[in-house]
Amino acid sequence: MKRSGFTLIELLVVIAIIAVLIALLLPAVQSAREAARRAQCVNNLKQLGLGLHNFESANNTFPMGVNEPFVNGLTQYTASDTLVSDVQEPFGPNWAVMILPYLEQQTLYNASNVIGYPGWAGPYSVPNVDSAPNASAYNLDWANSTLRSTSLKAFVCPSDPNNTPSNNFYQASDFTAYPDFPPMANAGAPKLNWARGNYGAIQGATDSDNLVNGNTGLGHQPYPPATKRGMMGANFGSRIAEVTDGLSNTAMVAEMRVGLNSIDGRGTWAIGMGGMSLCCEARPYNPTPNAPNWGGYQKCKDGGDETQTCYAVAQSFGDLSKLGMPCNCSKGNNNSGGQARSLHPGGVNICMGDGSVKFIKNSVSELVWYKLLTCQDGQIISADEF
Repeated sequence: MKRSGFTLIELLVVIAIIAVLIALLLPAVQSAREAARRAQCVNNLKQLGLGLHNFESANNTFPMGVNEPFVNGLTQYTASDTLVSDVQEPFGPNWAVMILPYLEQQTLYNASNVIGYPGWAGPYSVPNVDSAPNASAYNLDWANSTLRSTSLKAFVCPSDPNNTPSNNFYQASDFTAYPDFPPMANAGAPKLNWARGNYGAIQGATDSDNLVNGNTGLGHQPYPPATKRGMMGANFGSRIAEVTDGLSNTAMVAEMRVGLNSIDGRGTWAIGMGGMSLCCEARPYNPTPNAPNWGGYQKCKDGGDETQTCYAVAQSFGDLSKLGMPCNCSKGNNNSGGQARSLHPGGVNICMGDGSVKFIKNSVSELVWYKLLTCQDGQIISADEF
């Protein structure tokens, strides 16, 4: 009698063959998708580099990483993390806000009300005042809601799944949901729903207070007598002539990962604080891109980025180093520094001072990374080192 259809065994064999083919194809598909995401990230960095250079052409300087009139006159020896990098202080607009007109975002820039910021003394080229206007206003009270909640494609790396509106920085329930969230003592109500970004301007190879007002950061020297200053930081933006290492040898913007929850401020594009839209670090516990872990810092045991909310974040996630987002979790830490991080396999993209984009491997040496982050270190570097 003539048989019709497949036997169960034949059907299972066909299904098994299809499953094997899918298993073989899936890595290729995932690789192709990651290649597309990485290409988009590279394109974003090129846009940011072009915007920064257009700003420099118009103002004869790159923008400040963040404008902080209340720390004018301080040096790396007289400043502190608490003052320079505390999100309670009335800081002004950061580099990302200042280049919006050069990213075809003039309307959003106009909505930002730059001259209304508590920390803005204006005009841009003359921020020399002794104290900030509206100093008693809440630090996060300056930004128009349209600005702070807008997610801009040029600031978003598609490889970071945490960069979503549901994970915007600071939600109304955070103070009650996270009792270890740092208290905010200044007057006024903080603004909510800050959109994320994945790129930070290079302030140098150390904390904000060591580089304040364009200082050299010589107080913490792993490679004396080289300066640790980068291209943009607290109250300074470099002129091209000041980048003595050469624009092609100096990192200008690096990738950063978005915070893991709404109180994790990392990657908040419109806030000019270390770990938010400024980076990087070059310290023993956080020496190179995507540095995973340092073995013994107080309760967290995973020293890393230094942001004001790290301690509270660590209480929610435990060992953050396992998630690739370690924190230096002393309760006293402020938003002083964060490392370059990404979810691209093997490294991070950075935009160099000349606008070119390089992929820096996680295996880069601490010394080479240090050289890339600093614009006046005076040390020779060649492309084959990274």
